[in-house]
Amino acid sequence: MNLEAIAGILIVAIIVVDVVVTTLTLGGGGPITSRLSAGVWSVALQFRRWSGSRSLLGVAGWGLLIAIALLWFVGSWIGWVLIFDSTGTGVVTSSNKLPATFWETVYFTGYTLSTLGLGDYQPNGTVWQITTAIASMSGFFLVTLTFAYLLPVIGAATQKRQLALYISSLGGTPDEMIARAWTGKGFGEFSQHLIALSPMVIQQGENHLTYPILHYFHTVDRSRAIALSITCLDEALTLLSYGVAPEFRPDPSALQSCRRANVAFLKTLKSAFITPESDWPKAPPLDLLRRYGIPTVSESEFLDAIKQDNVAQRRHLLLALVRNDGWTWDAVASSHTTNRTQRLDD
Repeated sequence: MNLEAIAGILIVAIIVVDVVVTTLTLGGGGPITSRLSAGVWSVALQFRRWSGSRSLLGVAGWGLLIAIALLWFVGSWIGWVLIFDSTGTGVVTSSNKLPATFWETVYFTGYTLSTLGLGDYQPNGTVWQITTAIASMSGFFLVTLTFAYLLPVIGAATQKRQLALYISSLGGTPDEMIARAWTGKGFGEFSQHLIALSPMVIQQGENHLTYPILHYFHTVDRSRAIALSITCLDEALTLLSYGVAPEFRPDPSALQSCRRANVAFLKTLKSAFITPESDWPKAPPLDLLRRYGIPTVSESEFLDAIKQDNVAQRRHLLLALVRNDGWTWDAVASSHTTNRTQRLDD
């Protein structure tokens, strides 16, 4: 076995592993797919910072879908070409049995992988006939798994926007979300929204874990941006858990259930190579709640609570989530800094 055959086998094996891990496991993308996606997204973010335009971010997700499919097929094609061309006699013409040229081998391999048939060329001998059958089966499974993976991504991307819009309808910032729920004596039916949101957030986390490419579907509409909506919701839950006076907080079971659902979502970020930021995000201001007559704890008590390791860690991760989606913390910090959902009002 020469170096050309070894190289071909290695390329095919790497592509197979990447396809199987990406499409048939729940642990994130394959070694090539995940790094390609993160690399392309990093370039798109740099372009966003340099130009101020979100155009590249807006098409990155769809572009990656196409790029991943091409990567799998072209990579597999190259690998099998190297295998069939390794001896120089693996493929022959059907008419006169002369060895196929390199480009004729490329043609033969493409036909074989696409399961369209052998065309004007055929494998030379039993070994190459078996190799051709294996290549044909690998092409069939490649096409099947590619479409089985890519098509559900479109539906998952739609669900992602729907969840973001639902959260945005409750409020565009943490303080607005809480203020809208405040009835003057309590938070009314807000607990029902939290109960409804918990399974939706968990489902979204599972979608992002199954299809890590969802992290790279960006929308320029801030009310439909899942990174901003999840961050806004989590900061609102932090305010309710530690900033609002204990006797006025919503149902603890609904509150903690939704917080845990958010944690489940945040744990999927590592599949997109998103790690906590080192700097400290702005603390949500309590004075905005007090303006609506919402009883709160003291500023010092609230700041001490959110500086706890578990709360601080999730807020550093939320900051990373916001920045990785091409936004700044001011997009969700408070109603002083943003009108993210104003366009949804009458």
